[in-house]
Amino acid sequence: MFNVKQFAPGQFVTVDDRTTHVVLSHAQGEDGFGAAPTVVLCGGLASNWFDWDDCVRILSPFHTVVVFDRPGFGLSEPLPDDRVPTVADEAARILAVLDSLELTSPAVIVGHSIAGFYAEAFARLYPQRTAGVLLLDSSAERDPWVVLPKPWRVAGAHLLAAVASGSGLQFVLGPTVRRILNHSIPPDGIPLETLDWTRRIYRRRSYLKAALIEDFVYPDMAAELNEIRRRTRFESAAIVAAAHTGRQTPWGRWWLRKQARLAGYLGAEFAVVDHAHHHAMIDQPADVSALIVRLVSHHRSIDT
Repeated sequence: MFNVKQFAPGQFVTVDDRTTHVVLSHAQGEDGFGAAPTVVLCGGLASNWFDWDDCVRILSPFHTVVVFDRPGFGLSEPLPDDRVPTVADEAARILAVLDSLELTSPAVIVGHSIAGFYAEAFARLYPQRTAGVLLLDSSAERDPWVVLPKPWRVAGAHLLAAVASGSGLQFVLGPTVRRILNHSIPPDGIPLETLDWTRRIYRRRSYLKAALIEDFVYPDMAAELNEIRRRTRFESAAIVAAAHTGRQTPWGRWWLRKQARLAGYLGAEFAVVDHAHHHAMIDQPADVSALIVRLVSHHRSIDT
């Protein structure tokens, strides 16, 4: 039987009583390991650690970089069936991962897609631990709307995962679904190791269930973030970066305006990552890494 832990690229720590897969890359530059600030890379819905591989390769020679899998994704243990993710819990998870690694200096938090909720909440709830925030093609909802009650949606996620997995449909179509939903291709192509991990992870019922639940409780988390916004301040250096394929479509123009509004609301710099799909860290890792380095440099200039 394949031993996941034996072949995992990272280490395993216990966070919130869950076994959590963490990839820690030690800085090898002149500042050495632990050079502040640490960079934390948080992927979007159903994201796995390997989505950040090229960014880690670019950043890690001079920065300490942390990537971790949220519960149920990648190689991390899923949440128990009676729990669903919340914005506050996921912000606290970022903090707990850093603490477990004894990285207590302020960190630059990168949140992609729905993890933009978690990155912004982290900066608001733990400002003393925040060196900067990059919201990469982040989710943004001013007025989320709900059709069905939350318990119905969560029950539906459990049922869909059970049916898809039990029928064999997930095993057959899991990796194909990734290719359909994620159009991003690394500059040097998809490594064989990534293809192997994709086949294993995307066929797990726990992975599908975690993805469906996070997706189905999206409006609840958007509303929760808005409530956090009402009682906190956002004072971190921040960049809101929108991915743009270069095609001038009505949807693309609408998305750029939405991201620009988010930047204006937060008092953040607005940037566009050109020739990139939604998973811009895969399409354009050099451009995304450059934005991260800008935040790191900004923090260092203030700190010195």
